[in-house]
Order: sequence, then structure tokens, then C-alpha cells
Amino acid sequence: MSISNNYNDSVDVKRMTTVAGSSIKKEYTEWITNLACHIQPLDPSITADIEGGYGKNRLMICSIQDIVEGDRIIHDSNEYRIAGIEKFNDLPGRANHMEILIRIFK
Repeated sequence: MSISNNYNDSVDVKRMTTVAGSSIKKEYTEWITNLACHIQPLDPSITADIEGGYGKNRLMICSIQDIVEGDRIIHDSNEYRIAGIEKFNDLPGRANHMEILIRIFK
């Protein structure tokens, strides 16, 4: 059974890009759409982060993609910040995938 059989969610990824016609203005724009993944909660309650913000962490698992810290994940009208990324490549007997720690602030 492949790990991708558990990809029962779909997200969009946004990346900070420079606005056309401006050298200083930036905004988040669509980077990847309809990315199949699996999202599971990590924290049962709201927790504090190092920067003094409060939110909930989730773990997103997906195929290897061009996703970097600083990108935003959009899922069910919620926007998540990427807090960490780990790539698993060339594991004997295991599927290549990414595990991405995402955090929602509400």
C-alpha cells in the first residue's frame, strides 16, 4: 500500500512574489493548486510559538514538491503558515514524500 493512498485532502500553495510593474510590492500568489495530501492534527489545543503567537499545528504529508518555508497553505478556506519541512527521498521500501509542519492562527 502506497502512502499516497492516504492523500484524502487537497490544498493550494501560495508563494510571495513581486507584483507586476512594481519592484517593491509583494503579494501571495497561486504556486501549486489542488495538491493531494493528508493533513492530521498535532496539537489538541492552541499553543504558543517562539514569536509569542498562538495557534494550532498540523502535519501535512504530500509527494515531493517545490514548497519552501514562507509559502502559505490554503485548506478549506483556512490559511496556514509553514513552520517546517522535511523531505524523505530514496528510503528503501518507502515512498518519497514530504512532511510539512503547518500552523493556523485564529
